[in-house]
Amino acid sequence: MRNMKYKFDFQNKLKVHLLFGIIFAFIYSAGQGGASEKAITEMSMGKVDAPVTLIEYASFTCPHCADFHMDVMPLIKKEFVDSGEVKFIYREIYFDGPGLWAGLLARCKGKEKYFGMVNLLYNKQKTWAKGKEPQDFIDNLLSVGRQAGISNETSLACMQDQKKAEALVELFQKNSLADNITSTPSLVLNGELLQNSSYEELSEKIKKLLE
Repeated sequence: MRNMKYKFDFQNKLKVHLLFGIIFAFIYSAGQGGASEKAITEMSMGKVDAPVTLIEYASFTCPHCADFHMDVMPLIKKEFVDSGEVKFIYREIYFDGPGLWAGLLARCKGKEKYFGMVNLLYNKQKTWAKGKEPQDFIDNLLSVGRQAGISNETSLACMQDQKKAEALVELFQKNSLADNITSTPSLVLNGELLQNSSYEELSEKIKKLLE
């Protein structure tokens, strides 16, 4: 695995709020968002009471996160999640507007389709996570939505959901500060903070916890 390059500082909340204020001003100028959930659903897979809990913090625009999801996570899921030994929780990190819009799009079809959308976004990251203007990213994400069977109108409604966007940002800040997350992808394995890990490294740690 390559060394991580995506690092950030959550201590200056003012900068974060200013950043997303600019993001909201752009995307929500197109229209008002639809109805929003007041509470954000924690996205997880696996047995609820599994003996081991693995939390991943990742950004949809982070190349190293895409590597983890394409190279490592399928093996972890097959060996430990599907067997009921590990509960996997995915938590989104937002470096930028496109990452937030991708998170809103991923939730567009509900919890049951969420991880399928996550996989699609990471598999197509090189084609959608690039552009010179914000509209370029939005157009690219609309294309990803169409590949998942979501109309442009529905995708835009999801990405323009201001209440949900604000709730996601608040949750991202709260969880990241609580777990001392400073880079992506970061893993929390039964409370222990880990850096980006290979399958072999992560598998060995999980097996020790299961002994």
